[in-house]
Amino acid sequence: MDKNDCGTIELIERAQVSEQDILQMLLDKTYDQIRAATGWSRGRIYSTAVKHGARKTEHRIAMRRAERKALQMDFLREVLNQTVKADVLDYLAGMPDDCADLIVTSPPYRLGKAYGGTSSADAMRFSYYTGWLTMVVSEMERLLKPGATLCLQVGQTMDRDGCLYPLDVLLFETLKKLGLTYQSRVIWTFNHGLTPKKRLAERYETLLVFSKGQQQIFNANTARFPQKEPGKRSFKGADRGRLSGHAYGAAPTNVWHFNQVGHNHPEKVAHPCQFPKGLAKRAVMLYTNAGAMVLDPFSGSGTTHAACIETGRGFSGCDLFYEGERQARLAKVLPDLVSMLPGVTDESSAIWQAEAREVRAPARRVNEEEEMDLFSQAMA
Repeated sequence: MDKNDCGTIELIERAQVSEQDILQMLLDKTYDQIRAATGWSRGRIYSTAVKHGARKTEHRIAMRRAERKALQMDFLREVLNQTVKADVLDYLAGMPDDCADLIVTSPPYRLGKAYGGTSSADAMRFSYYTGWLTMVVSEMERLLKPGATLCLQVGQTMDRDGCLYPLDVLLFETLKKLGLTYQSRVIWTFNHGLTPKKRLAERYETLLVFSKGQQQIFNANTARFPQKEPGKRSFKGADRGRLSGHAYGAAPTNVWHFNQVGHNHPEKVAHPCQFPKGLAKRAVMLYTNAGAMVLDPFSGSGTTHAACIETGRGFSGCDLFYEGERQARLAKVLPDLVSMLPGVTDESSAIWQAEAREVRAPARRVNEEEEMDLFSQAMA
């Protein structure tokens, strides 16, 4: 047998090396020694070690992770119901994984707005801006709990040639690649705004709604609107003659109308681009329950936080500017004493009340297991 035959036999033996062989060798050999003995590349050996939690420094890595998580939990407790003065990426990096039930926010659009009195805060190069936004939404995805929702309110930016570029178009594929699940593209319409020359005036922005996996909460009744014909009845089938609409109003849609926060608006503070509290409040009511944790990493004038206080949600956020204005505004906000159903009118209420009928059912004995189920449902 010549040398070439020997080499062939050696390669065949190396090809039969299994992951379990590699794990056994990791106990007393270096990556380079394993590579020389098996023919596996260092990258393949390291990937196998990562897969099975068998890296040489696994204990130290685990300790660092534990320390980092403890620091992040301490930071979360510190910033609960607070807005910290911090760079957005520093703030997001300080928060623990899976901590948010909802993120409602609106990033700067790179249009040279004078945030904090200087336009330099909103004047990144286009390529830098797109990379920065990608890092921001990537961190947001990390912070969302499984089943939680991201509501990203966006308008338009300028590309490198100075042409308008819709931010929902720019970010849609990025959000999909992060593994988020598309839910809705809400059109927020308003009546007034700037009037440009030689093109149509802009009278809407968009709210991109994504969830982390299957969306867990959708409270449709909080965003219904009055039925056009509340007295309409079914004309055929088993429900013939019965009211055909929903008692709490028409199904919520992806077109929302809220007036812009202009100079004479009662919510206006010293911020160049406020979005209306009604928009944030609708998102909070739709996608969370009372006691939820809502983040706004671009807190600005505190609009999202005000909506959270009114609806009984916890909140946190960051911003580099408007600290005084935000604190003064939030100090005046009080929790709502009543949660309104926007789709219910006096007319529809009277119609449904007229349909009310007393229903009696005979009592029956339940066993212990059913009793515990009923108790659990009542407590839920």
